[in-house]
Amino acid sequence: MKDFSILGMKMEEVPETVPEYFADLNLDYLIREFARADSEEAAEYYYRMPADRETVLYRMAVMKELEEGEMEERLRAFSRRIHQAIEHSRHSREAGQSMSRAHWHLLAAHEYFTAVEEWKEYLEEKNPSSQGWKDFLTICREITGERKYRENYERLRMVYEKMSNLRYSIRIEGDHISILPRVLQEDYVGELRQRFPESIDMPDRLYTLLPGSQESSALEQRIFQYIRKKNPEPFEEMERLLAECPEFYSGEIMKFHREIAFYLSFQNFRHYMEERGHCFCYPAFVEGEMTVTGGYDLALAFKNLEEGKKTVGNDYYFQEQEQFLVVTGPNQGGKTTFGRAAGQLVYFSRMGLPVPAEHARLPYFEGMVTHFSVEESMESGRGKLKEELVRLAPIMHSRQRNVFVVINELFTSAAAYDAYQMGRRVMEHFLGHGCYGIYVTHIEELAEETEQIVSMTAALEGGDSPVRTYKIFRQPAGGGGYVETIVEQYGLTYENIMRRLAHD
Repeated sequence: MKDFSILGMKMEEVPETVPEYFADLNLDYLIREFARADSEEAAEYYYRMPADRETVLYRMAVMKELEEGEMEERLRAFSRRIHQAIEHSRHSREAGQSMSRAHWHLLAAHEYFTAVEEWKEYLEEKNPSSQGWKDFLTICREITGERKYRENYERLRMVYEKMSNLRYSIRIEGDHISILPRVLQEDYVGELRQRFPESIDMPDRLYTLLPGSQESSALEQRIFQYIRKKNPEPFEEMERLLAECPEFYSGEIMKFHREIAFYLSFQNFRHYMEERGHCFCYPAFVEGEMTVTGGYDLALAFKNLEEGKKTVGNDYYFQEQEQFLVVTGPNQGGKTTFGRAAGQLVYFSRMGLPVPAEHARLPYFEGMVTHFSVEESMESGRGKLKEELVRLAPIMHSRQRNVFVVINELFTSAAAYDAYQMGRRVMEHFLGHGCYGIYVTHIEELAEETEQIVSMTAALEGGDSPVRTYKIFRQPAGGGGYVETIVEQYGLTYENIMRRLAHD
C-alpha cells in the first residue's frame, strides 16, 4: 500500500518559525477562525505549503470535485462518525468497569466501520474523476479487502446486532422499580414525553438504555448487570471483542480523516462568507499575467460582517513588462488593505484553495515575501529604521526568485530622500529577481512609472469634504500628502486652533 495524502504528495515541512507574512496579511487570524469552525487539527495544514505546482493543481481538483452534488455532505457524515468513534474510544479508556469499557469499545468500532464502509460505497457509486479521490478509493479498497479488516468487521456486526436486539422494560410503582426482560405494551417513554416534554432532550435514548458511561448512575449499572445476567452470551462476546481486538483503526484512514479537516474547515468558512454576499473563485495559473477582479481582504470582510460594515473590493492587473504596483494616496484610504488582499489571494492560490475574488489569473509564484512597517522595539534598543533594516536583510540576501512581494510603508522614520533611495533599491532588487509585488508608500516619487512600475492611488470622492472610497485606481500619484482631510476630521485646521487659543 503506497503512502497517500489527500493534500498531495509533495508538501513543505512546517517551518520552525512562522513566516512574517502570516501576521502581516492577517492569515494567522483567518487560520484560527478556520480551525474553530471545524477542527483544531486543521490549523497545522495551513502552515504547510505545497512544494510544487502539481500539488497545488492536485488540491484544486480534489476541492472542485468535493463541491459536486452531495459529496461534501457525505464526507462530513464520514468525518462526524470518525469523530464519534474517537470520542467513544476515549470513554472506553476512561471507564471504570469492564462492561462499560467493552460497551464503549463496541460503539467506537461500530461508528468507525460504518464510516469506512459507507464512504467507500459512496465513492464506488460516484466513480470520482480527480486523481486524489481515485487514489483514496484505491486505498479504501485495499484496506477493506484485507482479511483482518473483514474478520473484525463481520465480528463487530454480529456482536453489535446481538446487543442492539436486547430489549427490556422498566416498571415504576411508587418507590419500587422493576426490570423486566420483555417489552411491555404500556409506553412509559411516550407518557413521559407527553407529561415532561421540556425535560427530555433525547427521548430515543430512553428506548435503548444501555448504560456504560464513566459517570453512569447506580441504577444504570444495576440495569446493566441484570441484563447481562439474563443475556450472558452477547456481553461475553462484547468483552472478548475488546480483549482480542483492542485496535481496529487503520493508519491510512485516520490520516485521511485528519487531513480532510483542512478542506472542510475552509469550506465551512467559505459557505459562511458566501451566504453573506462574498464571492470566491478558483484562480487560473498563467505566465506573465496577473489580473484580479473584485479582490478583497478576507480577514477584514469577516470582521466587517461582525460589525455590520461593508467591504470594498478592487480590480487590478499587471500587463506586458509590468511587475510592481506602487500605491499612494490618503491615509486610511485603503492602501494597506489593498496590499493585504493581494497577498491573501496569492497565499490561497498557492494552497490550492479558492481565492477571495470574483475572477483571478496569475502566475504560479514560488513563494511570498512581506514587509510591513514595525513599531520600535523597546527590548532590542534599536530604533524603528534599524528594526526594519534588520528584518529586511535576510529577505534581500535570500535572493528568492519568482516570489510575490507586499511592502507596506517602509522607511517612514527616515528622511524623505533616504527613504526614496532605499525604497527604490528594494524594488530594483525584487524586479531583478523576476518578482511581482505591491509597494504601499507615502513617498510619491517611488510611483514614478516605468515599463515595470505602475502608479496606483486611493481614490477620494470630490466635494468640500472628500470621502474615502477605498477604491484603488491606476493613475499618477496625486501630489501632496492628502493631509487636509485628516486635519479637518480632527478639527486641527489653522482656524480651529486659533479659535481655541483665543477662547483659552
